[in-house]
Amino acid sequence: MKLIDVIDVYLARQRSLGMRFESAGRLLHHFGRAVGERQIREVTPESVIDFLNGDKGLTATWALKHRVLSGLFRFAISRGYVDHSPLPAVLPNLPPQQTPYVYSTEELRRLLEATSTLRTGYSQHVPAMYRTMILQ
Repeated sequence: MKLIDVIDVYLARQRSLGMRFESAGRLLHHFGRAVGERQIREVTPESVIDFLNGDKGLTATWALKHRVLSGLFRFAISRGYVDHSPLPAVLPNLPPQQTPYVYSTEELRRLLEATSTLRTGYSQHVPAMYRTMILQ
């Protein structure tokens, strides 16, 4: 069975279970285009790794792609479309998440004071839209 057909059957099943599966569907169709028109049994581990890595290497998107493809290949194995998954067996260590920056009270005060200089076109209401909190 062709890869794109398996993707369509998988998406139809997920949606029949009440899942929206929109972004995963786009990702799977992107995978189908990246791999090309071939049978699902012809998908190689190298083509999967190329898709996972993309042009940016290891990111949080890598983990998302892996999770979505894992679901597709579990489905394909359970239906007998393939015997094994071409996904990598050993997962790489992803870089740590970035620590969010927390503004100090003084930094927030300066940011809010700076909104008084904002002017967009003829509207004088724009600065008021940016002043959403009162600092004590």
